Amino acid sequence: MITTLILLNTCHWAADYTHLSTKWMYCAKKFGRPFLPIAAHAGVHTLLFFITVWLLHDFEMGLIAAAIQWPTHFAIDVWKGKMNDWFPELQDPANKFHWWVFGADQYMHQMVIIITAYLVCNNAQI
Repeated sequence: MITTLILLNTCHWAADYTHLSTKWMYCAKKFGRPFLPIAAHAGVHTLLFFITVWLLHDFEMGLIAAAIQWPTHFAIDVWKGKMNDWFPELQDPANKFHWWVFGADQYMHQMVIIITAYLVCNNAQI
């Protein structure tokens, strides 16, 4: 399970903090709209999760990981963007609540990663 957790976290890092996230995606994520770039960004996460779980476990578990990753990643990123839209002061890193929202966003992503790893490592039936 540790290997799965480490590799899924590596996927999350790569999809969020490397060239795999484009300016088009970042601009949409900032305010939670339009949905297409956020959906594409969630798709990058989903593809990385699927491939990783498929290679570590099997194809079916890869599909389960993908089925969990896409809707949750999309929803979390839209929520965070909407928070920036509804409360513009959250865009300022000097505002402590900016970091609360960022922390909540990352916490939710981590919970999804942990739940996904648990399910695929225990061959869960969804």
